[in-house]
Amino acid sequence: MTLNTTMNSKKMRIYGAGGHSQVIREVLEAQDYSIVTTFDDKPLDTHYASKNVSEGARNDMANFEHDGPPLIIAIGNNTERAEVSKFLKCNFGKAIHSSAIIAPTASIGDGTVVFAGAIIQPNTSIGKHVIINTGASVDHDNTIGNYVHISPKAALCGHVTVGEGSHVGVGAVIIPKVTIGKWCVIGAGSVILKDVPDYATVVGNPGRIIKTITGTHE
Repeated sequence: MTLNTTMNSKKMRIYGAGGHSQVIREVLEAQDYSIVTTFDDKPLDTHYASKNVSEGARNDMANFEHDGPPLIIAIGNNTERAEVSKFLKCNFGKAIHSSAIIAPTASIGDGTVVFAGAIIQPNTSIGKHVIINTGASVDHDNTIGNYVHISPKAALCGHVTVGEGSHVGVGAVIIPKVTIGKWCVIGAGSVILKDVPDYATVVGNPGRIIKTITGTHE
């Protein structure tokens, strides 16, 4: 599939019409993007500020316009965002707030959003469809997997790895060289001093595992 990205360079589409979608919309509009279409799988049950929402692809895949301007999946839930990304055959865009500080040597995957005041330091790799939320700090040489959410004010020190689909809660701190497995939940305000296995939920200071679930995302 070939898309004319030159013609579509200042147009964007959004999939999802909840509160998370409103933040992404403002980031894009501040950079002079025109939001040409907003989709949702439940267009009659969306955020009150969302207007003129079109039917998403889930209920009528054959007639969904996969071609067109780049699209961002504006769904805060990591599992749902991953699911939608796998059935859409679109060119995915990025939304990066003008106040975010991103090192030239950092890389950011398609579909990822970086909100106001976030910092991404040198040699860090951010995957696809990631949320780097307001004021989050991701230090040097981090590896952030696809579908991760780094919540507001979370602080990741150097050489941290966060596996696919994991959620790092508001204000959490992860010390250097720690690996967080895939599809983990790091509770708000937690301090993570050692590696966390896949599918674990960790809370507290120091962080302790309170639950581990069987993987359902393979």
